Amino acid sequence: MRELRLSDGDIPSYEDLFHGSDYLEAVNNGCIKEGNLVLMFSIDGTQLYQSKVSDCWIYIWVIFNFDPVSCHYIKKHILIGAIIPGPNKPKVLELFLFPGLHHLSAIHKHRLPIWDTSSGRLFTSHPFLALATADSPAMVSINGLVWHQGRNRCHLYCPLKGCRKPGGSHYYPALLKPLDYNVDGCNHVDINPHDIGPQCFKNYKANLAYLIGSQTDAQYKTRCVAEDNFLPLEFLVQTNTDRSF
Repeated sequence: MRELRLSDGDIPSYEDLFHGSDYLEAVNNGCIKEGNLVLMFSIDGTQLYQSKVSDCWIYIWVIFNFDPVSCHYIKKHILIGAIIPGPNKPKVLELFLFPGLHHLSAIHKHRLPIWDTSSGRLFTSHPFLALATADSPAMVSINGLVWHQGRNRCHLYCPLKGCRKPGGSHYYPALLKPLDYNVDGCNHVDINPHDIGPQCFKNYKANLAYLIGSQTDAQYKTRCVAEDNFLPLEFLVQTNTDRSF
């Protein structure tokens, strides 16, 4: 914060989370105070055996208050949140995440007492969840969007549509239309990445309502794939008039 004041808002180098605007704004508005733990949630699946007979999933808590170079990712400083057994990946990941997130919410509201041996005093901390991280397949289980090979694969909800090979089902985020290419639903013109821009989850509520309105599991899966997170304008106009969303 002192560097920002001295340099008129410019930071010479971005070295860690603490140089990011989200963190600095959280400090400015009082969401993060002195003594608060700043946490990162991270989850991934791991293969236990070479033959892939069984998998398990693990999620961890990384404490950002430690020095980023020497301590962030040292094993003794990483807290294990849970080990989710296999042999298959969990169908409803929230069932396994709920106990840990409930505990974090409780100590955030009611404070976490910590004894500081260096100063010989007891202080209280409100842990702050700064980031939730995962690779592309694991992130799908967290945010509920389509898989990374889906037509609209962007987890930031940008409108870029992918392209697939003729007869294939795997979509690729190709910005340029391939030569001699004619695949239904993929024939968009060349795209300049600077023209895409952030969408800020503009249609998220309407899309969520559309999925929740599915009558069967098969219809739900069909809507997930067919609409690829982006609905036609007429549906958005219709649902935006409903106060229930």
